[in-house]
Amino acid sequence: MAQKVVLITGCSSGFGLLAAVEAARRGHKVVATMRNVAKRAALDAAAQKANVTVDVQPCDVDDAASMHACVADVQARYGAIDVLVNNAGFGMGGAIHDLTMAELRAQMETNFFGAVALTKEVLPAMLQRKSGLIINVTSVAALHSAPGTGAYNASKRALEGLSEALRFETEPFGVHVTTVLPGVFKTDVFEKRRSAQAALSESSPYFEMSNKISAFVDERAAKDGEDPHKVSDVICDAIDARKPPLQVLVGVDARIQTWGRKLLPERLWFAIIAKVMGV
Repeated sequence: MAQKVVLITGCSSGFGLLAAVEAARRGHKVVATMRNVAKRAALDAAAQKANVTVDVQPCDVDDAASMHACVADVQARYGAIDVLVNNAGFGMGGAIHDLTMAELRAQMETNFFGAVALTKEVLPAMLQRKSGLIINVTSVAALHSAPGTGAYNASKRALEGLSEALRFETEPFGVHVTTVLPGVFKTDVFEKRRSAQAALSESSPYFEMSNKISAFVDERAAKDGEDPHKVSDVICDAIDARKPPLQVLVGVDARIQTWGRKLLPERLWFAIIAKVMGV
């Protein structure tokens, strides 16, 4: 197995942290990035426990200068970036009615435009070398929307759509694109989610719905969330693969949702989602 230089975003916690440690354990040179390196303690502890070394660097996917500086530094020190894992992101909750345009743009800026901008930073060198892999961590939410999560659904669906087009464009140059679509896993992503400010106000027509959905998400994450190592393993399996997969659903619920949506009549599917989420 060839050693690769792997740049991963969003490594202060969750899938990014686990993928960084697992990739290093498999022998790769890992550059684990995060917006604020002062929050590296959990990653350092996990790396120490696994007896591996990761190179922790700042990279804010909402800041073009930060991304450019990070990529330039890594390329200068390591010679090339073989794999980019776009993992950084967050979830914005709230009905479309309650979301401000600024809140919607913030969601798209991090989850979509940040990933696209960083991809464009590393892509020219990959195309020139005729080798490389871009892994975009999206979500099963990219395929199936739900009430109160429209901003998040839109950001992940946009990234999924762009990734599919990118596959066609880069394949002739030997550059692969993989998307990883997790379902519900036990990470702190749910604790870190944000809500539209208007959704917190009793004057909102969606105040009750937003509270029900928030409670549902917390309960489901605690009860049904799977081991997040499954996602980091899938990411690292793609890194190691001779022919990386195009799209990977990860998690029992992700597969159930996808097959259910295909098999059930549309009206019944929507009724089930509404009932399950209590709206």
